Parts: sequence; structure tokens; C-alpha cells
Amino acid sequence: MTASAPAAGVRSAVAGQVREETGRGPRRATAFADFHIHTRFSRDSILAEEKFIRLALERGLTHVAITNHNNVEGAVAVRDKAAELGLDDRLTVILGEEVSTADGEVVGIFLQRTIPRGLSADETADAIHAQSGLVSIPHPFDPFRGSHIRREPLGRLAEAGKIDMVEVFNSRVTFQRHNQEAAEFAARYGIPGIAASDSHSSFEIAMSFNAMPAFDSADELQAGLQENEWHGSRSTVLIHLTTRWAVWSNIARRWLGRETAAAPILGPEPTRQVEQEPIERPAPEELPNPQDPEASSDRG
Repeated sequence: MTASAPAAGVRSAVAGQVREETGRGPRRATAFADFHIHTRFSRDSILAEEKFIRLALERGLTHVAITNHNNVEGAVAVRDKAAELGLDDRLTVILGEEVSTADGEVVGIFLQRTIPRGLSADETADAIHAQSGLVSIPHPFDPFRGSHIRREPLGRLAEAGKIDMVEVFNSRVTFQRHNQEAAEFAARYGIPGIAASDSHSSFEIAMSFNAMPAFDSADELQAGLQENEWHGSRSTVLIHLTTRWAVWSNIARRWLGRETAAAPILGPEPTRQVEQEPIERPAPEELPNPQDPEASSDRG
């Protein structure tokens, strides 16, 4: 399904129903979650932590998985900033990563540390589960992204039962038929579907979200996915220009001596390139400084 109403509107409607009804016990708390978000720790984003937190709350999100390319440090930066602002009781920040595997991108949610790029999709899924995390497949059939997972490795993961969720709606997918193909794939294998904004900029925050029972752990999320009601709206195709701008902006700022995510490893990479290069993690000097004053600026 699709819906143009923002998360905050749905959240208010739920609250209104609770006030109006009588004779029933209290409703379970509802989470409004997005499981695919990029910040300035991705090469193709300049979204600052504080700006993201402010807008996520304004638009009604309660749970967010920060999934920067090939690092969890960006998610840690958002989590720490939310705590510093005293907002961690209103916004649950989940550590995640969009991993460039040798077979295409795989997202890990509820991670504890960075998973290196360049492993196979199967090895990456095992590494995510070894951290008690969940495996999500992002935009699996989007032909305009050379980084998406290949069909054969995707099928093997599904057959092995190693996929916990599939993005059946990604706001950045250009043609809806490719989201529909993802939905049909998930249904075929009985895998829960989610919607994801795939936000790289402030304009995209909460364009897609998932309404489900509130959760505090990977196990609770996995159980709640069975009751998930997702809502999504597609971004304009022009939104991809913001990612190109972010890439060149980060490169220029690194050239000027600023600490930004300019390294190629911090962006989406074609599978052929990942296959040819050794397994590695981002070096500390390739990542932005979490204490940089611009983390609290209005960038992004």
C-alpha cells in the first residue's frame, strides 16, 4: 500500500482513537520506524546528526536505523547526539550498516560493530546474525543501482532462510514495478516486507515508515514485523541529484582540509569493483570527526 500522510499524522490518529474509545484496556505502544537512513558518514550524504534528529522527531518517527555505507560509526554518532540532547527517550537509534558485499548490498540492523565490505552475501548475513542482528535486503530489483544484490545470491539467501526482511517499498526506487517485484519476492519466500525512505537528505526523512508494536531489541522487532503496516511515498527522481552534490561536496571539503566522508568505500560500489578489491574497513581518518562542530549545523 501507499500513503502520502506523514508519520506524525498517523501517530496523531492513533492517539485520537485511544482517547475516543472506552471500555478497553490500554493499547500497546506503537513504533513508527524507518530502517534505512544515511547521514554525513556516507559519502553520498551531508546530513548532520542534530538536523536529522530534529526532523525525525518533528515528522513522528520513534525508531530509526542509521545504515551508512560500510560503517556503524555514523549510527553511533547519531545515537550519542540524541543522548547528548536528552532525546534518546523519544527517539530510539539502532546501529546499522549498508554493507557492500561481493554480491551486492546487504543491510545489517541491530549491529554492534562494523562488518567489512567484500565478503560474500552469505558470509555477510552470517556475520550480521553472529552479532544478533537482522538481515535486510535493500532495493533488490532496482536496475538503476549497480550496487544492488545479484539475483542468484539473493535466491540462495532466501532459500537458506537468512533474510529477516526485504524492502518491498524503497522511496528512491524510480519505477514502482521494481518495488512490486521485491514485494512478490518477499511473498514467495514468506519474508516480512518493510518500507524504507533510504534518506540521504533532510527532504526524504519519514517519506516511508513502518507502524508496528514498539520494540527494544532485534528479537522484539522480528516478532513485530508480523504485524507491520508499512506506508510509503516515492521521492522525485531528481532527489538523486542531492547524492551527486553530496559526493562532490564531501570531496571538495576534504580537499580543503575538513574531515568528511570522501573515501569511495563510504559510498555504494558496483559489485565488480568490490569483488576485485581486498576486504577492508574504513580507516579512522576516512571517517568524519563525530566532535566536529558541523555535526550540530544545519547541513543536509
